[in-house]
Amino acid sequence: MSMDATLQIRIDGELKAQVEELYRGLGTSFAEAVRIFARQSLREGGMPFRPTLKTWDELTREEINTKLVQSEADIAAGHVCTQEELDSRMKERFSNGRNTVV
Repeated sequence: MSMDATLQIRIDGELKAQVEELYRGLGTSFAEAVRIFARQSLREGGMPFRPTLKTWDELTREEINTKLVQSEADIAAGHVCTQEELDSRMKERFSNGRNTVV
């Protein structure tokens, strides 16, 4: 795959620094994590993770690491759904209020 396109996004400087530190600690880069996200999104036909109501800023480093490890295990075990399935679950969740499990 050739690298012939550039993606530019605006992001809070502190958030960028924190996420870069996170991925350095995982042995990769933020840019590579974005490329992985894009590839996995295509494989999944949608978001390659389960959305939650807790914001990234509210997570501890340990919670983030746990989520990353669990995501890798879920993908390896085939615990994934299509975008259509996720959309249906989210539609049902929000039609029933915030406390319904997706």
